[in-house]
Amino acid sequence: MSTLYVQEQGATVLKRDQRIVVLKEGQTLASIPVQKRDQVVVMGRGVQLSTALLVDLIQRGIPVTLTNQHGSRHYATLTANPSRFGALRVQQMQFVLVPAQAIILARGLIAAKITNQRTILRATNWATATAASTQLTTLLGQLDQATTLDQLRGYEGAAAAAYFGAWRTALPPAWGFGSRAFYPPPDPVNALLSFGYTLALHDMLTAVQLTGLDPYLGTFHAVEAGRPALALDLIEEFRPILVDRLVLEVLQTNAITRTRFVRPPERPDAVYLDQAGRAVMVDQYEAVMQRPVRLPTGEQTPLRRVMVLQAQAVARVFRGEQPTYVGFMPGSGST
Repeated sequence: MSTLYVQEQGATVLKRDQRIVVLKEGQTLASIPVQKRDQVVVMGRGVQLSTALLVDLIQRGIPVTLTNQHGSRHYATLTANPSRFGALRVQQMQFVLVPAQAIILARGLIAAKITNQRTILRATNWATATAASTQLTTLLGQLDQATTLDQLRGYEGAAAAAYFGAWRTALPPAWGFGSRAFYPPPDPVNALLSFGYTLALHDMLTAVQLTGLDPYLGTFHAVEAGRPALALDLIEEFRPILVDRLVLEVLQTNAITRTRFVRPPERPDAVYLDQAGRAVMVDQYEAVMQRPVRLPTGEQTPLRRVMVLQAQAVARVFRGEQPTYVGFMPGSGST
């Protein structure tokens, strides 16, 4: 199964028999069996979703995610009532409020992220990849020295600087990439990264909520009103192997060219993908998410399911059933 993304402004999404139907100006844009989708993402306030369809999706356990038109801001993910997971959520709250426990979980998440960043660099032919990979290896060896979350965030920031520093020197200057920047993205590469990370957040929110966890109670990301800290924590290890790798492939194959980006008149400092560019990115993203990957056990499963498995691993840590968290690190090496 896969995610249905609706970004056509002025469209209406409704239920007809057992199908999701997308209409605009009397024309049918899409008609998909409900059971063949595991998530629906509505992009933009100009898309109307019928109440009958919304209720049916929630009753089926199919989450509905609402974002802005550019896909750069997540508004909400609607799912069935999570009250049956009350005991797990109490254990989660008790866990994250103990600094000594929170730092261990957060350290595992960031170790997986930095390892996966190193894997991405090693797969390139960049002249600066070796030096940056060495820096990441050094930082990995220093993570145990972080005794507070702020110290751990410092190591993560240093890794990001080395990692995206290699991007800066390797990517053609025409793309205008200077460093990782967002709110808003100032160049096409950052626009691609931000859009991809938002797509990943949608899937991780679904994985977290289906597992029964509270997406707003995390460890590495500070707990703040409206911030899905745990979902953000868990996508850290997926950013390099999912989104970063995808963005590099899109750039290298010219699947998305510079003509596919716009500067909205109301935000001249921002760069976003246009509708056609978003459609290409969504198609590429979905292909990656449905592609089988190999687990440490040897089993092959779609990457979207791996997100659920990692959320379940965190739940076991919260319950005390598993002492430490081990991230998903395909192709990682020891040095």
